[in-house]
Amino acid sequence: MLKMMNHESAEFHFEEQIDGKRIKDETATRKGRTIETTLALRMGIAVPFLYFGVQLAAAPFYPGYSFLARDASTLGSPGSSLPAVFNVGAICVGILLFIAAWGFLRAFRFLGVRNFIAWPTTLAIVSGGLGSINAGLFPLPDPRHTESVLALCGVGVFLLPFLLPLAMWKLLDRGPVAAYFVTNIIALFALFPIMSGLVQRFAITAGVDLPWYQTLLNNCQGLLQRIFALIVFIPVGVSALFLSRLLRSQESSSLRTSRAAIGD
Repeated sequence: MLKMMNHESAEFHFEEQIDGKRIKDETATRKGRTIETTLALRMGIAVPFLYFGVQLAAAPFYPGYSFLARDASTLGSPGSSLPAVFNVGAICVGILLFIAAWGFLRAFRFLGVRNFIAWPTTLAIVSGGLGSINAGLFPLPDPRHTESVLALCGVGVFLLPFLLPLAMWKLLDRGPVAAYFVTNIIALFALFPIMSGLVQRFAITAGVDLPWYQTLLNNCQGLLQRIFALIVFIPVGVSALFLSRLLRSQESSSLRTSRAAIGD
């Protein structure tokens, strides 16, 4: 009887050790995946900084360049004494977006975001990467800058202000990031009639002459483009930061649970 009890006790401890090792292995694997995903998301955090930083770095090489009046792509045109600064930078932004897209998709899976919204959001980020790489490969005045297959594939980036909030809404819990997304969408709707030319069309239909408005558009093209870029690219950085923090928080909680389960 005593031998049987000792045998059962030894078997119990052996199974306990196996379970403890399995939990430790699973915890280590999960932690490694979280680190990889977080690193990829950090590329997303860097996207808006690099996007605007490249322009700041390229502007000194374009004599008389105006951020207010000239669009960003002009910095990669022959008018620049060193267009490679902008063009290579645009390609780098595209590469960062590709890496970030992978991180977003993994984060969405870990956090339980449904595929029907996770995939379109990820593809929209990839689309932004394709458009940025196209801008660097085919600088102005090359017609492929706006008309190539890559340029057409890049239009999906304009959906990001809508897709990112949809994908993350249940994770936000009505916090400051949710308020930012709502404000961002309102700004997009406010800017759309100006960027799309609807204001001019309405004025023509109503027979109203707006020379001052056309002058404003002609002199502020660069400003309007950059405001639009803020609306499109800043959400990528904000979302990546939020997801990386949420992943780290869940990883810490899971690690505490695992340690409690194995008696550490």
